[in-house]
Amino acid sequence: MPILVKDFIWSQTTNAINIRIPLDPVYREAVDIFTTDKYIKAHFRPYLFEIFLLYEVNSEKSKCTLQDDLIVFHLIKKEEVDWEVLEKILTKDEKAKLRAEMLAECQEKAKQESEERALRKSQLNRFTVQQAMEIDTKQHTLMDSRRDDERNKAMNELEKWRSKTTTGTYNEFQRMDAITDSNSTSSVRIVELPNDELKLKITESKNIIKTPVKTPVKSEYVEKRKQEIGNRVLPNLRQRGLVEIKHTPRTFPTPSRESTAQEEEAWLRNITHARRATGFVSEDLRPEEHDPQWCKEKGDEFFRNGNFLGAISAYTHGITLSDKLPSLYSNRAATHFALGNFNKCVTDCSTALDLMKPACEGNRRSRAKCIARRAAGLARIGLLNKAIDEMKAAAKLLPDDENIKKDIYDMERAWEQNPDSE
Repeated sequence: MPILVKDFIWSQTTNAINIRIPLDPVYREAVDIFTTDKYIKAHFRPYLFEIFLLYEVNSEKSKCTLQDDLIVFHLIKKEEVDWEVLEKILTKDEKAKLRAEMLAECQEKAKQESEERALRKSQLNRFTVQQAMEIDTKQHTLMDSRRDDERNKAMNELEKWRSKTTTGTYNEFQRMDAITDSNSTSSVRIVELPNDELKLKITESKNIIKTPVKTPVKSEYVEKRKQEIGNRVLPNLRQRGLVEIKHTPRTFPTPSRESTAQEEEAWLRNITHARRATGFVSEDLRPEEHDPQWCKEKGDEFFRNGNFLGAISAYTHGITLSDKLPSLYSNRAATHFALGNFNKCVTDCSTALDLMKPACEGNRRSRAKCIARRAAGLARIGLLNKAIDEMKAAAKLLPDDENIKKDIYDMERAWEQNPDSE
């Protein structure tokens, strides 16, 4: 049940109304504001400011300013009249009816604005496509005109060349015909060469046709690289040796006077024993399914994907394999909490805390988270007093955790509103 805010201040001018509402700085980041021409609502948990205005205001021209410790509404009047009071006097049923009407009106207005935005966007997209098509058409037209111009230019030049070549060839043919006619009048003599002279002519013709031998071209750079590769001496193979490794001994973060080395070692031994335990072996299971750590990782994967029932099955199977691994119980408690099984969540958290012994620095964060989750489960089943004590115990282990501080604050506020709870 929210707490209604009554300690606000309002003033008016000829054309405006000013409302000043005090705001706790803690809630400044989570203020929900809803306004219409007749109604104003500001919700900052657990407080609620709600008012039904006496006359209508122009919500589009009005504004709201959110300061560090104040909410200021500057409302513009639709009619310049003096307001005797700020709020209408209405019954509970009338207020509920007006809320429903304004909610339906706002939903209809939001739907209409959404449709208008979609229509404007569609028109803009259509206009963009048309402009792109026009630009593309202009570019194609320009390219076609340039291509036609180049083609006509080339054809004209070819035609000029052909006409020139045809005239020159015709003149050459006429000259050759004239030479042939002049030679035809002279007598033709056929002379037979001796055999030795004929062989000499054939040999000379062969020597003229013979292709010259290609001489390979030598490169100084290639020859130099070949010489360097030939003179290069490869190093000998490395000798085999033995490398000794000495592991650094594990150190603990606590000072020597406060050291809990024995408890730390006992905790590590318990975790190692829990991870190596397999419990039973079934022929139907794959080799990795016999490992409780694999079951935990599989359950974590199911939990991240929202498959809470699968996660519970994986954690339960891991507990069957080894009931000494506290992370299986704590993770299953988180899954029960997500499903609303708060009693089972509290039980698994208690079992996990029993296994996180001895208490040491290595499991401090895990113990704090488990205690906080158990406190959340107790709060959900109505045990606020015990939940507050549990959450304060978690805060002692993690004093810098802001989420735990906020949960303590919320639980105390809820307990103040309902002190009869256990």
